[in-house]
Amino acid sequence: MLEFENALLLLLLIAALSVAVRWLPWPAPITYLAGGTLAAFIPGFPGLQLDPGFFFLCFLPPLLFSDGWLMPLREFVRARRPIFLLAVGLVAFTTLAVGFVVHALVPSLPLAMGFALGAIVSPTDAVAVNAITERLHVPARLTTILNGESLMNDATGLVAFKFALAAAIAGTFSFRAMLGDFAFVALVGLAVGLGLGYLVGRLRDLLRHLQVSDAYIETTLSLMTPYAAYLAAEHLGASGILAVVAAGLYSGWRDPVRMDAETRQSAFAVWSLVIFWLNGIAFALLGLQVPAIVDRVTDQYTAAQLIGLTLGVSAAAIAARLLWVFPGTYLPHLVKEVRRREVPPPPGTVFVIGWAGMRGTVTLAAALSIPFVLPTGRPLPGRDLVVFLALGVIAVTLLVQGTTLEWFIRKLGIPEDANRPKEELLARRTAVEAGLQTLRALNDSATTQEKRASLDAVIDEYDRRLAALTAQGETRSKARSRRRAGHHYRTVALQAERRALDELWRGGVIIDEVYRPLQQLLDYEESLLRTTPADAED
Repeated sequence: MLEFENALLLLLLIAALSVAVRWLPWPAPITYLAGGTLAAFIPGFPGLQLDPGFFFLCFLPPLLFSDGWLMPLREFVRARRPIFLLAVGLVAFTTLAVGFVVHALVPSLPLAMGFALGAIVSPTDAVAVNAITERLHVPARLTTILNGESLMNDATGLVAFKFALAAAIAGTFSFRAMLGDFAFVALVGLAVGLGLGYLVGRLRDLLRHLQVSDAYIETTLSLMTPYAAYLAAEHLGASGILAVVAAGLYSGWRDPVRMDAETRQSAFAVWSLVIFWLNGIAFALLGLQVPAIVDRVTDQYTAAQLIGLTLGVSAAAIAARLLWVFPGTYLPHLVKEVRRREVPPPPGTVFVIGWAGMRGTVTLAAALSIPFVLPTGRPLPGRDLVVFLALGVIAVTLLVQGTTLEWFIRKLGIPEDANRPKEELLARRTAVEAGLQTLRALNDSATTQEKRASLDAVIDEYDRRLAALTAQGETRSKARSRRRAGHHYRTVALQAERRALDELWRGGVIIDEVYRPLQQLLDYEESLLRTTPADAED
């Protein structure tokens, strides 16, 4: 009962902090982290002791699965070279660079724990980066590279972290054995993820074919898929993280064309809420641990030493990324085949990729998953310092890079994606033309006057939409003015409908069974207006 009450208290804390997020100038995770830290000093607020293994299992599978699900697979394959150079090469480089730097700064820290810290801070945070790039409409390839890197370096960084942590616990390390183990856990993990994603998809198809499925069942199966992939792979001694990523990529390729509209809306709403909860709770939980972590590390280091170590490790992580991206981008273009297929990006774009290195939830989950003690029962050397420094890297990168990335994108003149409006116009016009062609083909089936009148009304509506999309004499400013006026009038009419419906219900004129379906219909029409902004391009 107490654990359930604590969970409810955390959700209330996240809701309150999310209100503050709207007025604060830094990324939301910083607010959740600071709020959790302040809450730890409130008398009577429960001090939560985390089970590292549970934290890792609870938070990472759904977060990684959702990233994989949202990744456009076609664009991911096209950008595979820069993505894998960042997700594999940069992860290895960051792990080594940060490991050696922290070992040089703190010689008493085992080198394996230094490498574990390097692997922990190597994954970037897709949510923080996406919030900026989506708002600025940067070129699609840049977005794909950053999102694809974040997805894959989550997996590679966490696999590297597990090997480094195992070496720290065992006290020995064999590079040859690590390569063999890595090949096994990676290949088997990917196979398990793809296989389980396929089996779950077939199960959902079967339930739909038997007409025993609905949006709630499909959404539940979708939520269970990442945990099933993770646990199955871990049971076989493979990488659960890679299994989750593979299952997410496969499901994201399959689900959009198999789900119906109701299931898509339901699944998207539920997943959005779950991801919001997990991201917020993860940082709030870390904030609650901060006072205890600080108390333990200040027994060995002064405040000035801790600040210096945090800045040193953060600088090493940021510098390693910047040092890697330029040769990683331009050296492949020395190959004739690469030059023939691709135009090298301008230095400003490469710098933005290097600067988009904010760390977030995955780094946090990995740090908190470090066990407190060795198998012998002795405390794990350097555990509290590594967790503290991981926290510091998250805070520094979010505050420094997260608050300046947008400024750099604008200052360096990164252009908006020129193809997006054209592709959107092509898609909308093609869809309307297909609908209009189908409607006109139904003329013969309209056997009664009422049916023919209804069909003519729908055809007229489609004709107007097509005319708006293909208008040659309408300037962009006139089109925008027309859309704004229509958007305003529809909104005003919907508000009047809602008020009239509410008055009938409050006055007892209509019952709930009549009121609620009509309310849902108005909600749906209002959601269409919200998702079709007045300034959208025709």
